[in-house]
Amino acid sequence: MSPAKGQTFQESQEPGESQLCVCCVLPNETSANFCSACGAPLNSYAATGPFERLFAEGHAYRQAVQRPRSLIVVMGVWMIFGPTAFVSLIPLLAAKQVDDLPGVGTGLVLIPISVVMIWKTTQNYLSSRLTHSRSGI
Repeated sequence: MSPAKGQTFQESQEPGESQLCVCCVLPNETSANFCSACGAPLNSYAATGPFERLFAEGHAYRQAVQRPRSLIVVMGVWMIFGPTAFVSLIPLLAAKQVDDLPGVGTGLVLIPISVVMIWKTTQNYLSSRLTHSRSGI
């Protein structure tokens, strides 16, 4: 259905219409940029707007950690967060004193985040594979 002359697409939609999320199939408001249940981007603006892009990337990382569907996803998380943890470890090892506060502080923040991301992704992937092997799928 195309909008009538002078009407925007939003105004031309029927009152009871909703937009379905492609990840969780939950109905959302037609004007929503993100799903209200799972946070998945619902339109192109949600993935390209400067601030909205952060939420879209966050959704991608959450999906990778919570439900890694293949080994390549796990390997990608290792390739992103492994070097991050290693590079963040260098200032901690190089600092002879605590006067290098920015380097030490960055390391103390990024190392636990990286380790948790790697551990949770690997654990969720292995547990899903174990569940599938037990059920015969």
